[in-house]
Amino acid sequence: MKLIANWRRFYYKPSRVFGIFFVLIVIIYGQTLLGNFVLDDRGILEHASSISNPFEIKNIFSMPYWTTEAGLYRPVVIYSYALNYAFLGSGAFGFHFINLLLYIFVCFFLFDLLRRTLRNNAIAFLSSLIFLVLPIHTEVVANIIGRAEILALLFSLLLLLEIIKKKVEPWKVGLWLFLAIGSKETAIAVIPIAMLLVYFLKIEGRNALVDRYWKPAIASLSAIVIYFSLRLLVLGPQLFIGVKTSIVENSLSFTDAQTRIFTALNVLTMYISKSIVPSQLCSDYSYNQLPLIKDISNAGSLIGLSIFLLSFVGIFYFIKKQKALALGCAFFFFSFLPVSNILFPIGTIAGERLMFYPSVGIAIFGAFIFLSIFKFFKNKPRFINAIVATALLSILVIYAFISIKRADDWQTEKKLFTSAALCAPNSVLSRSNMGTVYYFNGEYDKAEEELLASLQIYDGYSRGLNNLGLVYWKKGDNSKAREFYIKALTAKFPYPGAYENMVLLYLSEGNIEMAKRWLMLMYHGDKTTVNAYMRQYTGSILNSL
Repeated sequence: MKLIANWRRFYYKPSRVFGIFFVLIVIIYGQTLLGNFVLDDRGILEHASSISNPFEIKNIFSMPYWTTEAGLYRPVVIYSYALNYAFLGSGAFGFHFINLLLYIFVCFFLFDLLRRTLRNNAIAFLSSLIFLVLPIHTEVVANIIGRAEILALLFSLLLLLEIIKKKVEPWKVGLWLFLAIGSKETAIAVIPIAMLLVYFLKIEGRNALVDRYWKPAIASLSAIVIYFSLRLLVLGPQLFIGVKTSIVENSLSFTDAQTRIFTALNVLTMYISKSIVPSQLCSDYSYNQLPLIKDISNAGSLIGLSIFLLSFVGIFYFIKKQKALALGCAFFFFSFLPVSNILFPIGTIAGERLMFYPSVGIAIFGAFIFLSIFKFFKNKPRFINAIVATALLSILVIYAFISIKRADDWQTEKKLFTSAALCAPNSVLSRSNMGTVYYFNGEYDKAEEELLASLQIYDGYSRGLNNLGLVYWKKGDNSKAREFYIKALTAKFPYPGAYENMVLLYLSEGNIEMAKRWLMLMYHGDKTTVNAYMRQYTGSILNSL
């Protein structure tokens, strides 16, 4: 086919590539501009007063992401939200617009990096195109808080582009590295990838290598020290490394190492499967949707182990034979390892957003395979290449349509929760969230049914307990409402909104004194005071149930 035969002449002018990517991303994700704040985007709204002024740099860089208990420190992402407020207002449109713009630049810089590194425009373009349309990316692009993933990869690519220049600017290397890990901690993976790219440059002589990179190395070390020093100051020594999570978010934090690793390997198989065959994409994999694997004989765990080991071995096997595959393995292995739950448990058992950075490797492998097929059939009858080209185009179009459909699920919480209830029926979060959909529709019996079903899965989910209290309040059963509000407040991870709901309940009963007492708990009590009030007042409340 002439189109395939003339890749270089037709496609590879950078401005043309940028234009192609811009149009495709607008077609696929333009609908997200009309979307709302959904799911964890609430953190942006809840902290609006703290992040609405970009000139409050000291305050922003002193904030955890979003609570100290989460064990996350991502000041660059929070600062990007502050810039959003300052220049585009507080509406969801501006936040979604920036996500799309950043995604365009990620795809373009990926193309630029690959063409400069591999000296192969075809694999650079096709890899970036596959990366662009992968449906597993919809959670990152369509969900505002996915910006952490986008920024981490964006700044990593800028660092890598700087590293391969003939004249490296050390201050840029340090800046890009700080911005990358300041967007998401797992961007530390860029360091071994950068080392691989330096190896590809084949700089003659140790002295030449040292002369070129000793200043960038010091700048990189300085960036790491600054980030982790700030992290220590903000989070404290207990949460400096590690996160505090509940069984709902990550049951692997409460299992033995063997079960954690075997389950994580099974999850890896799921990730790869959903990246290549994007069916049943889901926003929720929390307790108890995914099975815990205790035996390595599980097929998914064995496949995952093979993928994990091959991606590591492949770096060294292909390093001199095929740079593209070595780079693909490096992108996949080093960026997946920190979020894998293999070395240590993270904040979630699984999430499609976690495959955003590693999927660079998947895209490179996909492009390499298709271009190898084209090369193999180069001198064969023309119709064979036409079949291969049609298959490739069909896959890209199908991926694009799946991404469009999936992005629509992220438009509103109602759509998202409804889709999650279908793809994760065994998840306490999905069942609980579906209950809230029925609650806001005024279908209180259905809401009660879903919320009770969620409690059958796990009875310690505080938000679900609170929501069930709301349902009983609407149904006029104040005694049960009080019972579940108190359960929400005394759970291991209490839901603070239950304080306000208690106040509203007592106000609806005309009990001003008890409403005042719960307001005191809500606004004026430290943890010790709150516990004292809970012991003092909940006893009398429970006796009245």
